[in-house]
Amino acid sequence: MPSHADDKLTLRHVFTRTRNAVRFYTSGRPPKQVQRMGKLARKGLNPIVKAELKQLRTPWARWAKHGAGKVPEIRVKAHNILTNRAGAVPSFVGTGLDENIATRILKVRANWAGIGKKQARDLFSARSRTADLVWQNPPPLPAAVPGSWPPISGHTPAIKSAAVGGTVGAIVTGHGNGRPGSGRDGVRELAVDRTVQDANSPSRFGDTTLMGTLATIKYMSEPSTKLNLAKPHVLALPAPQYAALTGNNDLRQPATFDSLVNHVQEERERKKWEAGSVMHGDNRLQGMVPPVIRSYLSAHGNQPHTAMEAFRYDLHNAWFKPSVNTSTESDTRDLTTKSLHQMATKTNTTGRRQRSLSDARELPTVAPPNSRGH
Repeated sequence: MPSHADDKLTLRHVFTRTRNAVRFYTSGRPPKQVQRMGKLARKGLNPIVKAELKQLRTPWARWAKHGAGKVPEIRVKAHNILTNRAGAVPSFVGTGLDENIATRILKVRANWAGIGKKQARDLFSARSRTADLVWQNPPPLPAAVPGSWPPISGHTPAIKSAAVGGTVGAIVTGHGNGRPGSGRDGVRELAVDRTVQDANSPSRFGDTTLMGTLATIKYMSEPSTKLNLAKPHVLALPAPQYAALTGNNDLRQPATFDSLVNHVQEERERKKWEAGSVMHGDNRLQGMVPPVIRSYLSAHGNQPHTAMEAFRYDLHNAWFKPSVNTSTESDTRDLTTKSLHQMATKTNTTGRRQRSLSDARELPTVAPPNSRGH
């Protein structure tokens, strides 16, 4: 689906947008235009505005010069530790990281002519925790006997047939054999390479980093609505299966399987809110941010974790809940046919959002203890 036909505002969308607008203007934050001036001044992109700010002593100037400057840079890459949340414990499998951009692409020097140190650091260090990269495998035949195929797989070693360390027993069906276009990893590589090769992009390196995350979200993990389709098949397996995020507990136990799904969903959605924040902060990409995510980001200073927690609260506590994406599968377009810049250009010229990122989905009531914390 090349565009998001569902972006027509429903009553639920309108109410959510209005509620978030009220929150924004009653939170004490300065108007959006003023925030933008502050951003320009902090980054040194507009010396005239920066000089003007130095002469001002109003609350919004102090906020722009001091408060907002303390906000950490928005990340699109994963942290390299499991979590720092109280009570969280590492599982038997460790905390491996998977590059969002294929090593084969990174090794081609011609791709990175003119790249700066910060851009190179972002590109080369963008990672996702392997434990979170899990997907469902449908039955190979309608009459397939449970246990004759792996209902779920993941990036080595997310899903295993043995509760031991290392890669022994890793179940990776569908991952691919390391070649472009082979399996999920190979399709992700094609998507990233399409953006790498787009010389027309005014921010090719930034687009590439972002596309690595967008393609990881789409191809390397699946939403809870899809993973739950595998539940009856997992429960019917003749032998135990384990997940890095649930440790030595057998996935054939319903509560253990549900815990795995919650963990994967939490991290998948966190990536979406972080990627949406990066897009929301770029005028060229802003039109591709889905409406619900965009509304909450606008109301919370484009801080993805704060916006995501506000959405979680409304989802489980508000009397009028925000709209939720309930599509069974990832409803983003095929990311291998157009670069991110081409999608942004079409969005801005036609007014129809190119679906590089899907809208907010269901979240657990409380973030699972082994999810990446801040």
